[in-house]
Amino acid sequence: MLVLCEGYIVRDHASIVDASSTVTLILSEGLLVVVDTGAYARIDELAAALAGADISSKEVDVVVNTHLHMDHCGGNEVFPNARRYAHRLEDAPIGTIDAEEGTEICEGVSVIEMPGHTKGSISVLVRSDRDYVICGDALPTRSNYERMTPPAIHIDRRLAVSSMERVIGLADVVVPGHDPPFEILRKM
Repeated sequence: MLVLCEGYIVRDHASIVDASSTVTLILSEGLLVVVDTGAYARIDELAAALAGADISSKEVDVVVNTHLHMDHCGGNEVFPNARRYAHRLEDAPIGTIDAEEGTEICEGVSVIEMPGHTKGSISVLVRSDRDYVICGDALPTRSNYERMTPPAIHIDRRLAVSSMERVIGLADVVVPGHDPPFEILRKM
């Protein structure tokens, strides 16, 4: 697993003025999978990150969108040959494959439903030497984890908190929607 572009959020007090999601690459069973594609304004940065990893965007087999806000799917068109996955409640474009609880993208890579930020928010669980959850905005930043505060934008606070708790319970490492990856510290 490789983070191609770290996500970020720029705020003016309580208002979000700019944001782009973390873009993560997974290699499993010879398949190249990208989870979230960031904002359109970052496509040059995304192309440079792919080139730095010696990967052509045309080689990417699968794109999984944790939800369809433009800061998470603005770079989808960079991957013309990829099959696209998103939850059906996200009102995805025709041709998008429905990704629901338990959908296996490839060996060791599956979808978990994480409603709260949006009705159709999903995360991607990667089982490897450690368990990684690429969680989109189910857990947008490390600060959300440290303060146990749900995303500022959500459709249902109770669902958002429940999804955060689920991420924390499943992950050894969290890849948040808008921050660098971090480890979950377990009490002994």
